[in-house]
Amino acid sequence: MTYPQPPVQEIITKNAVPIQINNAAPPHEDVLERVHHIWTPDIRILSDDGFELYRWDGFLPPPEFMARALCGFAYANLRLRRFKEAEALYVDVLTRFSTAYAAPEAQYYLGVTRYRADPNSNELLTQWHHLTARYPYSEYRVKQSFKELPKA
Repeated sequence: MTYPQPPVQEIITKNAVPIQINNAAPPHEDVLERVHHIWTPDIRILSDDGFELYRWDGFLPPPEFMARALCGFAYANLRLRRFKEAEALYVDVLTRFSTAYAAPEAQYYLGVTRYRADPNSNELLTQWHHLTARYPYSEYRVKQSFKELPKA
């Protein structure tokens, strides 16, 4: 089980106020219908006003869950324009979980985060170069490949 693991709990409680909704309990049907719940676990990172900032579903073992959660919290911070917080979380993923499924996402959005914080820096292309070198077969490598298309 993933959630009881102390390192998992530490990441969650450091970055969020966790709530759990029993999807088999009739009193929760309205909430589950409102969020269009389809599968468990259904992980959502919400802003203070309830806006969904990041989500994923399905079981992940602790290291993969930790990497995905850190990416989720980083992305939430990026969307809220908290660039330093987002950057620190993406760097944490790349440092501790460089082989996790979420690592290419962290590499991609580390560049985006640094660019959004300082559009005059060369960090977007620098981080995307690292993405190309480290994760050449990832979805995020494909997402950044538009810059390599021949000019029409």
